[in-house]
Amino acid sequence: MELLGHHCSHLLRRNDVMNSLKNENFDLVIVEMFDYCPFLVAEKLGKPFVAVLPSLLGSVDFGLPSPLSYVPVFYSLLTDQMDFWDRVKNFLMFFEFFKKQWKIQSVYDDTIKEHFPDDSRPVLSHLLTKAELWFVNSDFAFDFARPLLPNTVCIGGLMAKPVKPVPQEFENFITKFGDSGFVLVSLGSMVSFIQSQE
Repeated sequence: MELLGHHCSHLLRRNDVMNSLKNENFDLVIVEMFDYCPFLVAEKLGKPFVAVLPSLLGSVDFGLPSPLSYVPVFYSLLTDQMDFWDRVKNFLMFFEFFKKQWKIQSVYDDTIKEHFPDDSRPVLSHLLTKAELWFVNSDFAFDFARPLLPNTVCIGGLMAKPVKPVPQEFENFITKFGDSGFVLVSLGSMVSFIQSQE
């Protein structure tokens, strides 16, 4: 995990890269929330930023509300209909998740000390809340109900394509199973890559 902090420190140390980014004079930085380094780069450049979140997982870190009384923690297998003990479990899982997030963020402490002066040293958890806009790869129609702030835009399903009709040869194959049905196994985006390798 320390490797993330070392890579970030190395990037911020690269004057050629940082000067190139400064010289471009971007108005806005778009960061993807894979790790925390892009936030530090945006802060170092002194530019406002828009962040893209892969999901609402860990959204509390970013200032997005997640009331534990009815929003289940990821991997908790709970629903929004929780009794007292479910809420206790939800809180304990949230607390465990929060500790892990804090540990991950602490990896960047040395990087922040090295690259930011004492008087303007950012606190990583505060820096995350400075995003002008959050694009969250989530669809509120499918997620549990939760409050969203005005700077949060759910973009889940944005890249979904319209459904195409099934080719006739596959339609014939499907219909021969009748009411018993069949199981479709999808290999996802790797199929086109595998076919191109052959």
